[in-house]
Amino acid sequence: MAFSRLSCLCLLAVALLSETALCKKAHCRDECCTFVETFPSRLKELRTAFEKIRDYYEANDDLIDTALLDESLLQELKSPFACHTMKEVLRFYLDFVLPAATKNSNSNFKHPIGSIGAIFYDMKKTLNKCRHYFSCKKTFEIENITSEFKRMESKGVYKAMGELDILFNYIEDYLVNKRK
Repeated sequence: MAFSRLSCLCLLAVALLSETALCKKAHCRDECCTFVETFPSRLKELRTAFEKIRDYYEANDDLIDTALLDESLLQELKSPFACHTMKEVLRFYLDFVLPAATKNSNSNFKHPIGSIGAIFYDMKKTLNKCRHYFSCKKTFEIENITSEFKRMESKGVYKAMGELDILFNYIEDYLVNKRK
């Protein structure tokens, strides 16, 4: 009897959660809204690709104490200037980190790194196209992260790649805040 009561409670909870989720789903009329609403599946792709390379980069990342992606970046992504910040961070990864990671990695890593790069490229392109939707305003300067990355020399790639999971969380937080 207790089992059936528990089963009923579980079914009720699932039904309520499903109904709540359906009620909150936005009805998008444009490409920008659709991008934000469908991004959870892309985020899953990012995390899946990173899972394949995480251990290698995080093992080598332990050698460096300085963080590239810290709390100040998360705060920038919560500000009215978040769109520009996101574009700058994506540009940093696309221009510096991912090419260096591809060049220095074994052949098993090229596909996951390429997948991450393709999604980042699509995101950057969408942010440019949807700058009014995302209210892009410029203040964030990527130079602090870029100069720290360059100062780390060849170890900077390990640090930046090792922190991709942090970036994924920041991206998720940013885009969740843009959902309607």
